[in-house]
Amino acid sequence: MIHESYYWRKELIKISKSLKKRIKYKKEWNDSKYAKFEKEIMFGFYIIRKLLEANKLTSDFSSLRLECKVYPSNGKQITLMNNHRFDENYDLENPTIEKRELRFFINQFVHSYIFSPIVSVVDKDIEARMDDDSLTEDEIIEIYDNADKELSGVLFNSDSNKNDSLFEIQIGTIRKLFKKVGKCNVTRIEMKYDERKGDYKSVRFGGEQKISEETEELIKKMEEK
Repeated sequence: MIHESYYWRKELIKISKSLKKRIKYKKEWNDSKYAKFEKEIMFGFYIIRKLLEANKLTSDFSSLRLECKVYPSNGKQITLMNNHRFDENYDLENPTIEKRELRFFINQFVHSYIFSPIVSVVDKDIEARMDDDSLTEDEIIEIYDNADKELSGVLFNSDSNKNDSLFEIQIGTIRKLFKKVGKCNVTRIEMKYDERKGDYKSVRFGGEQKISEETEELIKKMEEK
């Protein structure tokens, strides 16, 4: 159970800022940078899960839906030996745009089977040049390596649906979510006893919540320790 959500929400703001710095893709990532990025995403969604379970977020987050692309399977069984062959395993040319509940994304990232950052070429003209069928594979790679790129999204799914679909979510969507949760303040709670559940249900509302100067000073002192 989370007692004080401030420190958890603060971590989400920190991750959101870190993701913003990663968008401009300067050079090829090594294993350390890849692992740090993967950890930030997974930890961020884990924090949201714990905040939801602890009733530390406003009730509207329970029905929040996020947009993603869904790539259908080509019918191949996905294994540890072929899970990196996205173009063979999924129909990347015909995605659908769907909105899924927040808990769907939480479960997918916490229990991810495929997790792969998407690095896109910024210049659309250069991207179009790479589609030229007359170019060799080496020429395409050279154009891609020398082009300006950015971290645009993440491909993902879980063990339970790996053989059905591959999903894509934009980095901007994740950043906005982490920032929104990080700034969420529950300022009013209404409780109602549920006979079936044998416990209370809560409806949580947000709003502006000013922190006193004394509380701000106390938080600063605690963070310095």
